[in-house]
Order: sequence, then structure tokens, then C-alpha cells
Amino acid sequence: MRQTLIALTVALTLATPAHAQLVIEGRGAQALHCSAMLFMVSSLMFDAGHISRNARDNAQAAALIMLESVPGTETQRIQAMSQRFDRIMFSRSPQQLFDEYSGTARWCRMTLLP
Repeated sequence: MRQTLIALTVALTLATPAHAQLVIEGRGAQALHCSAMLFMVSSLMFDAGHISRNARDNAQAAALIMLESVPGTETQRIQAMSQRFDRIMFSRSPQQLFDEYSGTARWCRMTLLP
């Protein structure tokens, strides 16, 4: 799990627009979106001082567990997560991100976590 987190961090840091767009549909797309939302919101909430480091780490671990259900190789999943982050950040204000997360978090937990 720690290696996945490290790989995700490196991939997001080095991500460039030259990557081909991945197409993920159905339940995999739902898992990808929920994973990205949880990862991003937990980071923003920690940075704002609303949650502890432990709460952030636990949320991000759960996000990575969700990401494992996305089809493809680990490299492809990380690339997909990076692309999802970009789409979310460029299409939502921080308030819209929190509102969307609030509206979908329960559904994500109920349908995607084991």
C-alpha cells in the first residue's frame, strides 16, 4: 500500500499532458471518481486543519483500496487517478468539491468499500 501511495505521489508530480487519455467506464469509473474525491478532500481538510494527520492517512488508505478495484495495471490506475484529479480541480471550486463530496461520500462507502 505504501508503495502505491509513493508511486501515486510521484506520478502526480510528474504527470504531463502527453499521456494518452484512459477510458474507464461503469463501476471502475465510479471507484476512480470516489477514490479521487476522497484523496483530494482529505488532503484539503488536513491542510485547512479540519482533520488530523491520522484521519487524512486513513482516508487516503481507503482511497487507495478503492483505486485497486479500477481495471488496468497499477501504472494505468495511477495515470487515471492523475487525470481524474486534473478534471476535478479544473471543473470545481473548493466549495463545489466539498459539496459534491458531502453528497456522494456515503454512497461511495456503501457501494465501493468491502
